[in-house]
Amino acid sequence: MIIDINRLSDTGEGIGKVDNKVIFIPKTCPGDTVLVKDATNYKKYMIANDFEIIHNGIIRCDVNCPYYDVCGGCQLMHINYEEQLKYKKNKVINMFKKYANIDINPEIVGSSQFNYRNKITLEVKDGKLGLYKYHSHDVIDIDNCLLVNDKINSIIGVINDKVDLSLVKSVTIRISDKNNAMVLFDGEIKNIDNLKEYVDSIYVNNNLVYGSDNIVTNIGNYSFNVSNKSFFQINNEQVLRLYNKIYEYLPVSGNIMDLYCGTGSIGIYVSDKCKSILGVEINNSAIMDANRNKDINNIKNISFECGDVEDIINSHDYFDSIIVDPPRAGLSNKTKNILLDIGSNTIIYVSCDPMTLVRDVNDLSSKYYLEDITLFDMFPNTYHVENVVLLKRKVSKDE
Repeated sequence: MIIDINRLSDTGEGIGKVDNKVIFIPKTCPGDTVLVKDATNYKKYMIANDFEIIHNGIIRCDVNCPYYDVCGGCQLMHINYEEQLKYKKNKVINMFKKYANIDINPEIVGSSQFNYRNKITLEVKDGKLGLYKYHSHDVIDIDNCLLVNDKINSIIGVINDKVDLSLVKSVTIRISDKNNAMVLFDGEIKNIDNLKEYVDSIYVNNNLVYGSDNIVTNIGNYSFNVSNKSFFQINNEQVLRLYNKIYEYLPVSGNIMDLYCGTGSIGIYVSDKCKSILGVEINNSAIMDANRNKDINNIKNISFECGDVEDIINSHDYFDSIIVDPPRAGLSNKTKNILLDIGSNTIIYVSCDPMTLVRDVNDLSSKYYLEDITLFDMFPNTYHVENVVLLKRKVSKDE
């Protein structure tokens, strides 16, 4: 079958048609012509398993990664970066129009295309580090990833050469903005001493076995502890731009609530714009880091509560502004109903999943309208895009 690719799916696959049935072909782009040799035929669509590109679209570019054709880590590296940004912007525009009937024209803020990641998790197969193949749990050996910090790549090489991984299931490597390195092993490891001179911290099965219990990274003028279990933004370059946008969106407020606050980084970054701020997070390790970060940055007007967001916000009456940065699944129905009851003047919603973002903005639309939205390409060469939305409370006739 010869297929012309005319658009991309929301997850980055090329889309063509066979007898009016959609076919998804990974690592292709609009303008490509593809010879499909084998495909799985489902009731409403097909997925190409074996194919050859016989004509390149004009937006296609060269790829220097030797693993790209089989690796599942990237989906868009074969598309030039300007077109990647256009694709992500148009995807979000179309979602808001289709599912919420909201017209937007957001700015999208680009990033360095390579070496931007400060964290990677690698699987272990036959004693070697690797990544999952595309749409598979098979593992391919790697010794270098173009997306991660150079220091991480050097540590990958050291681990492959010097550490016995025969009883290890996975390895996570984290780097601070000053190249302090933390390595986390899941499994049993024997010759860990071979790694100590190259890193600052080593955990095995979440137990600290060498060095510091955290690494410190900076965002603007603030410093943040990141421990082994805590979430922290992947792209150091973009996180500063994203936090500056949150700061810009946030009005000078009395009391702010920061939901899903993680290590407290957003709340601390905007703390000088408010009288008080309460951060809420269910991860106890992250709350411990948040309180450390509060102290090392000498922030006096912020406090943190550990617990389920639904329970904690239900126990408070009113906040002038609320910042939410939920996981990919977005906000629960209960949380959204409580937010509507609280009726804060401003909600700033940070989302890594535009589909759940659109759903939640639509569900909050009885009392809030979308004032502005900015997109941040936190993950170049993948289909993911970070979104920051400013919601304003609708003013009733009685106010």
